[in-house]
Amino acid sequence: MQTIRLYTLGKSTLEYDVAVPCLIFRHIGFMDSTEFRTFLNKALELAVERKEEGEMFGWVTNLTESDAFLEEDMVWAANDFEKQAHEKGLRAVAFVLNQDAYALSSISGEIFVESSEERGSEEVKHMNFKDEESAKAWLKEVLNN
Repeated sequence: MQTIRLYTLGKSTLEYDVAVPCLIFRHIGFMDSTEFRTFLNKALELAVERKEEGEMFGWVTNLTESDAFLEEDMVWAANDFEKQAHEKGLRAVAFVLNQDAYALSSISGEIFVESSEERGSEEVKHMNFKDEESAKAWLKEVLNN
């Protein structure tokens, strides 16, 4: 499947896979709060530009090479950002996590999902995966049902 690179910030990249349709956020290393929030807001802006009118989309967040994000950023992403993204068509988020259950990136993903669940959001589905291919297959299924 062909992906289109939309944005790069440091070692982080954002691509769009038209076939799913989904954004693919790949992050390496650490991102401070300003970079993290700027990246997500830019990603949402680009997703809205790419998708068809009324089309729903998914999001793959690949954290296999990522350091942990700050807890307050995960809470912001789950409570504020995800609500905005849902209003613009986001329906599912697939996290690709490091095999090591104790990896810092896994902890960030868990904080995000817990914060989203505490908000009572069932509007956006979440699932963890070991690889991007499985994540995209799940997103495609969720978006087509």
